[in-house]
Amino acid sequence: MSYSIKEAAEKLSITKHTLYYYEKAELLPPIQRDQRGNRVYTDSDISWIYLICCLRDINMPIQLIRSYVKLLLDETSTLEKRKEILLLFQQKIEEDLQHYLTVQQLIKKKLAFYDQAESPANEAENCYDYKKDWEHFKLILEESHD
Repeated sequence: MSYSIKEAAEKLSITKHTLYYYEKAELLPPIQRDQRGNRVYTDSDISWIYLICCLRDINMPIQLIRSYVKLLLDETSTLEKRKEILLLFQQKIEEDLQHYLTVQQLIKKKLAFYDQAESPANEAENCYDYKKDWEHFKLILEESHD
């Protein structure tokens, strides 16, 4: 079966602009054209684009998707290399998750500081504790980015 760009976009629940972008970013194999130069998508193209959408849904960067796609287009078996890309991306996500958990803790402490700051008697002490936590947090951030 064949699809116009509008039909393909609707079938995949994405915009025509996204399809243009994926093609320009070299994430797709060459798309066929009709006699008037309009793109004609096949079921195989739709499956391919669906894979790209799945990788984007997990926030994989375009650069990594491009590497993954090039491996898929390779005639030789690249299963291990594709798996390696996913493992590296998973590691990055785990590092980001740890970072955001630390950020979340800091925000919770800051909110607790505001809750306790309503009592003027504790304000200076709470501020000092918060400052110590903030300095510790900045050190953790610096270590994680090195």
